[in-house]
Amino acid sequence: MLNNKQWLVLNNCEFRLKVNSKEWFSDFRYLIGIMTGTSADGVDISLGKFSGSKLQEFTAELVEFQSFEFQASLKKLIELAIKNEARTREIAKLNFDLAYFFAKCVRSFLRKAKFPLKKLDAVAVHGQTVWHQPKSNNLGKNGFTLQLVSLSALTQLLKVPVVGDFRSKDVAVGGEGAPLVPIFDYNFLFSRKCDVITINIGGIANITYLPKDGKLSDVVAFDTGPGNTWIDGAMRILFGRNYDKDGETAKKGKLNKILLEKLKSNPFVAKAPPKSTGREEFSEKELRQIIKFCNENSIEDVDIVTTLTHFTAWSIAENIKRFANPNANIIVSGGGARNLFLLQLLKEYIQQNSSFEFKIFEPPEAKESFAFAFLGYLRMGGIASNIPNVTGVRESISLGIIAT
Repeated sequence: MLNNKQWLVLNNCEFRLKVNSKEWFSDFRYLIGIMTGTSADGVDISLGKFSGSKLQEFTAELVEFQSFEFQASLKKLIELAIKNEARTREIAKLNFDLAYFFAKCVRSFLRKAKFPLKKLDAVAVHGQTVWHQPKSNNLGKNGFTLQLVSLSALTQLLKVPVVGDFRSKDVAVGGEGAPLVPIFDYNFLFSRKCDVITINIGGIANITYLPKDGKLSDVVAFDTGPGNTWIDGAMRILFGRNYDKDGETAKKGKLNKILLEKLKSNPFVAKAPPKSTGREEFSEKELRQIIKFCNENSIEDVDIVTTLTHFTAWSIAENIKRFANPNANIIVSGGGARNLFLLQLLKEYIQQNSSFEFKIFEPPEAKESFAFAFLGYLRMGGIASNIPNVTGVRESISLGIIAT
């Protein structure tokens, strides 16, 4: 049995074990990024080519992007976990089922891309978030978060190093554990000529504000509230469809001001950053209460979707006005970037000049998986990837763990 002194020595050696960064940065690297968001509708996979070893000297090329839908049984299990209705056995099964499914998707991805597995340097996987309750959202002392997928199983199935569990280290030392994409934005979307705002509209919406000539410590980023989650949920409940294509349903309806004012009372929107949220706060249970209110007040189904779309647009715009620069150049990504009516409303709520047009990250669904491939690249080289000013954490950390 080890005594306390021996254990400390062994533990320190274990803790300091890391990849040879000099060797890692000696050549360009190919990494796959796997992203599943709060909408839990499927898997986005990006193949990126990266080089460099210093902030704003990195290079990144999006080589290939593909999306894969979840199997119905897997999606059902994810939804049970997110709703806090899954049993321990189901959680354990989901943790492995995701590894099997991701491995299958990666192999299919590589075949279609005609890219050999042996050329792949690593895989970075966000994992499926089933609960996110950082310190700021928690009544207790410590925050916590859980992104499911067995990293050990995935690396064994692919025979490639896998980087994952990106949020836990940040949360453990007092941070929000989100958003983590701003390091990608700072390196590749920053401009010295003008302020830039990136907006990602997934299940939850978030922004990154990059002031021109700003340092890393000047970056502001946070979740703004719901993105597609309530819009998609209302489409499923009321119309039996998974989402509102191009915002066509919302465009047919009318804004209900009473409902909008009720939605605006949600305290998260006005809360100052750092802040992050998820479907714990903007849940299906809460959505069903909203729909019940609408039924009791004779609000038409189509008007519910319209008003929820207004709320998403308003909440993003309100955060930009409060905590960023509404006159910045704006780049939009995520599935919500394809909702044309939502973008129209967003522009109106931000109140940019009439000639202003959003730039769209192409393809819009690729950005987050591409960004997590970059986070994996940084972790393999031992470079810090969180931004203390963004997550509210006490220290810079090379996020994620490496499974080999």
